Amino acid sequence: MLCGEPPFYSKNKEKLFRNIKYGNPRLDFGFLSENARDICGKLLDKNPATRLGSGPTDAEEIMAHPWFSCINWNAIYEKKQ
Repeated sequence: MLCGEPPFYSKNKEKLFRNIKYGNPRLDFGFLSENARDICGKLLDKNPATRLGSGPTDAEEIMAHPWFSCINWNAIYEKKQ
């Protein structure tokens, strides 16, 4: 997602699908910040009930994550095309 390589990557298709279904995402890249690792892990949570953004506040939960702290969501919303 942020690394140019899928978090469950494998050249072997069967292993790739198994990784997606049962494995943990690979987020151990040294250049990723703690907030980047945290948001990726929470977005890739296999349990839809606990996945970031699936709670009662929906996308606001994602927008409030510290990784997006520098984003002015109102400015984006109000930008005219």
